[in-house]
Amino acid sequence: MKITVDIEKCTGCSLCVKACPFNAIKVENEIAIVDLDLCNYCGACVEECPSEAIILERDAPAEGVKDLSSYQDLWVFAEQRAGKLAHVSFELLHEGRKLVSILGQKLCAVYLGPPGGNTEELLRRGADKVYAVIDDSLLHFQD
Repeated sequence: MKITVDIEKCTGCSLCVKACPFNAIKVENEIAIVDLDLCNYCGACVEECPSEAIILERDAPAEGVKDLSSYQDLWVFAEQRAGKLAHVSFELLHEGRKLVSILGQKLCAVYLGPPGGNTEELLRRGADKVYAVIDDSLLHFQD
């Protein structure tokens, strides 16, 4: 990906600075400057720029991933901290349930952690299926 500022179009209005959630833009000498080390290429600045001075060039989609019809179901990652399911896991299940009811798919949870009943809890909280890797060594797994 590539992001550039057209200095001929930039007015230095600073709307892009306010729009950037990563504090990756500053205005110097009435020209927006993007810090590429902080930018995550989300495009928030592009949408906000009234003079269309910020250009975001996205990479072409990967070859071979054109037909998504073979994909199915909605998967959520069930986070755990020291063996206890994180509240966000339940929020994801709740929102996921809304989506699968529209899509006619199954809601699946992915759990990596220690034993202790978390897979059953995920099923009680709305998962249709749980894919689990259970081992004591995953007690502090947070990746």
